[in-house]
Amino acid sequence: MKRKLLFTISLFIILSVLTGFHPASANTLQQSLQANLVPVSKMELPAKTIIGFGEATHGNKQFTTLKLAIFKHLVEKQGYRVFAIEGDFGGGQKVNEYILGGSGTAQDAAKAIGFTIYNTEEMAALLSWMRAFNEQRDAKDQIHFYGFDMQRYDHNKNGLFSYLKKVDPTLASKYEKLLTNLNDKTVYDQKITLVQEALSHIKSLMEQMKQNQSVYITKSSEKEYELATAFAESIKQNATLRGTNANYSTTRDRYMADKVMWILSFEKKHYSHNNLFIAGHNGHIEKTSTSVGMTTCMGAHLAKALGDQYYAIGSEFYESTFLANDATTNERKEFSVKNSGNNRLAVLFAQTGMADGFLDFAKAKHHADFYTYLNKAQPISAIGDVFSGWYGKMEKLYTLQMVPAKAFDAIIFVRTATPSVMITD
Repeated sequence: MKRKLLFTISLFIILSVLTGFHPASANTLQQSLQANLVPVSKMELPAKTIIGFGEATHGNKQFTTLKLAIFKHLVEKQGYRVFAIEGDFGGGQKVNEYILGGSGTAQDAAKAIGFTIYNTEEMAALLSWMRAFNEQRDAKDQIHFYGFDMQRYDHNKNGLFSYLKKVDPTLASKYEKLLTNLNDKTVYDQKITLVQEALSHIKSLMEQMKQNQSVYITKSSEKEYELATAFAESIKQNATLRGTNANYSTTRDRYMADKVMWILSFEKKHYSHNNLFIAGHNGHIEKTSTSVGMTTCMGAHLAKALGDQYYAIGSEFYESTFLANDATTNERKEFSVKNSGNNRLAVLFAQTGMADGFLDFAKAKHHADFYTYLNKAQPISAIGDVFSGWYGKMEKLYTLQMVPAKAFDAIIFVRTATPSVMITD
């Protein structure tokens, strides 16, 4: 029996050597990674309808500077002119006004996006670059900015009623009062009954806008009417998330995907722009819906709608000190995480010694063992805006189990990520 077992083992070893049938070692994987990795400054991006960039945290300066680096690349080399972010739709229109020459500062515009995570000097620098670019371009060649989220009310209400006061002042006055209870001050703790009541009012208003569409367009323009209905839609969606039993995460991601597709259609129709760059969290940009409690993420919706014309770029770090809200105190503070594990992409990347790197998964196909590895699940960092010190001690609490080559088309690595620099008043 022992002789038979030894013979079988020996035969397997011989066949493994002859056929190359053996698991890739960490060293081999690291060599393959290094062979396919390029610095971000030398990345090449394909021509796609939508290119998305996911950030591994909401609190690192590098993931905002990368947004600018990628978008600048797309603007200069592929003619992209539309940038959309996981931020308030109404606030995004305030930003758009700023980069098109409006009043205020870049810092004011960054705050208008609606979430604390964007109140940073890095975001202000990104918006300053957009404004400077636009100052040198004709109107038809300027960059436009959008938010595709719907978790705020005020800027959407302002945009909606600014339009209605022009085309139907009586209706505007009536519904301004009826929607008083939908506001940013009470967005998190408004009584559900009041939200539900206001939800019925915004639905009624949207129906009347639809009935009066031709009259309103005659008094304004088709573009203005469509933008006004988009403001109203964002208000309705936020009230639906907060005033009904809809699954918050799943419904929000579907709404975000719908808004991204609306932006694409709106820009194509009115400005002849056929491409769009979007930025958000890894868990929204990826295609495989791995976030806990989510049926289908935004990226999966976009991949279904666009096929390979949606190109998703993820991000990962080796070590990060980032800003987030403390889960216990809600204080915004610094936390630190260092990834570990010999077979994690983050660690393999760190071993290259590069400060940053861009890996296109399709270009790794000629390294068979490495590509097989990229098609197996592993932890990928996905830290949101709430964290706790002990989360960092448990990998499952700050990562998502993803198959890298299925979740994304490419990934950007940052060896050491540092905290965002908050805007100070």
